[in-house]
Amino acid sequence: MEIEEVIDFLGTDTVYAVFSPTGLKYLSLRVRQETLGIDPLPIDLRQPEKKEGQNAMITNVIKETINFLENGRHTMPLDFSSFTDFQQRVFAAVGRIEPGTITTYKGVAETLGIPGGAQAVGNAVAKNPVAYFLPTHRVLPQRGIGICRTGAGHLREKLLAHEGHDLSQLRGNYICTRKKCCME
Repeated sequence: MEIEEVIDFLGTDTVYAVFSPTGLKYLSLRVRQETLGIDPLPIDLRQPEKKEGQNAMITNVIKETINFLENGRHTMPLDFSSFTDFQQRVFAAVGRIEPGTITTYKGVAETLGIPGGAQAVGNAVAKNPVAYFLPTHRVLPQRGIGICRTGAGHLREKLLAHEGHDLSQLRGNYICTRKKCCME
């Protein structure tokens, strides 16, 4: 996959990242500094910055992004140390979901031995700090993905379609109740 194809797929030529000594701590397709309280490093996918000590990390983000889009897998080290034990368990379970496979929040909760924990799993999944490197797009609500979505929903749909899923079948029986639904 060429870098221009990656940029077209992601809908941006810049991603924002924060690294810790143990791995990628944060990755976003748009900067959300006000909620982070940190200054993420912008990575230009076309021309990675040559900053001393950061070039290897930047190159790895680009290489692993291409790997993930080509085969649904990556070897990017991820740092979830700032999350609770429960959230880390959810992230680990989500990270083990095979490409092309989907499950529900309820399915992840049952895998973790927490029947009735679907909402807690959903709350953890919503805190995914590393975008596509934690394949939360493979975890769906039991009622389907819905038709009304935010920016992250568009990437979720692209990733699901890219992995061979029929979005019309995944929509389920979801009916949007938002006042400003994008489908109105």
